[in-house]
Amino acid sequence: MRSLIGLTKGWAGKPSHPPLTDASIGAYTVGVAMLVAGKIGLQTPQMAAGSLIAISGGLLLAAPTALTGLLDWLELPKGTPVRSVATAHLVAMVTATVLFAITWLAQRPGYNHGDVRTSALVLGLVAGATLAAGGYIGGAIVFVYGKRVLGREETPAADALVPGRAAQADDGIDVRYRSE
Repeated sequence: MRSLIGLTKGWAGKPSHPPLTDASIGAYTVGVAMLVAGKIGLQTPQMAAGSLIAISGGLLLAAPTALTGLLDWLELPKGTPVRSVATAHLVAMVTATVLFAITWLAQRPGYNHGDVRTSALVLGLVAGATLAAGGYIGGAIVFVYGKRVLGREETPAADALVPGRAAQADDGIDVRYRSE
């Protein structure tokens, strides 16, 4: 079971959560951009359909993204600042996902009728802002606290590109980036 969890999480220096967040954030962003474009009259029927398809992609990616993030969150020491920041990130991202699900429901009739629903546009913009805030908070986990980052500049390129090879012999326990 531990190896399945390890495989799901990825390796130190090659975690699974960040690329999944990139894909889901990209899908949601395209969906909101299409809602805006369709509402201002650019290819409205196509944007009405495309927005729902893009948001659907983000929602499909939500489960594996959340799972990998939760596995990372569970390893953070309780009562630490990084755990507090990660908890705020978790709440923001779950809120954004729920808002995107509601956006999807609001836009579903527009998909059938070839128009962008105003309620979907407003919800999508709020969901997008929540998503951006959650992503900003999540960035602090990596760029301030250095979680799941190895930061070893001396690692040979061949080792850096192979998952797990650059991890320490201690099975990839977090190594903080230090710029010395």
